[in-house]
Amino acid sequence: MDNFCEQLVQKRKSGADILKTVTLMLSLIIGSAVCTYLSFFKSLSFMLIIAAGLVALGVWLVMGMNVEYEYIITNNEMDIDKIIGRRKRKRMITVDLSKSKDFGVYPNNEEVDADTTVHASTGLTTDARYLLIEHSEYGKVKIIFNPNERLREAIAREIPKSVSARLK
Repeated sequence: MDNFCEQLVQKRKSGADILKTVTLMLSLIIGSAVCTYLSFFKSLSFMLIIAAGLVALGVWLVMGMNVEYEYIITNNEMDIDKIIGRRKRKRMITVDLSKSKDFGVYPNNEEVDADTTVHASTGLTTDARYLLIEHSEYGKVKIIFNPNERLREAIAREIPKSVSARLK
């Protein structure tokens, strides 16, 4: 029987992200105002084009700060994609779930040692999980993500029985 499940989660904005957005918008508004002032009072008409370009640049940059993660399980493979501003998709990692070493609640009491860590979570640790897996290219990989109940069940069907027995 085929195993297919997907989930899309949006990364929550931290205080630093909000500060970056506000600083960016204020600097672009000031730059646009200066260009508009110069175009009206100094008769420099090309400054209006620059002001419009600054506004467009600001919208493009702010939209690019929105990040979503998509978890896709197809049979025994899990793909994690990062979607930036709903315009660019980047494959973060593809793993074989049959090579899983551990799966549990994040953060856990004991520290899990890994060669590579992939953060693909919403930023909230209340429902975060980690998956420790052996990868052919990256070695031991720890994936931190926020799967819903359906995705956790799909993962449990594909991981080794020795790992899934610890989940109960």
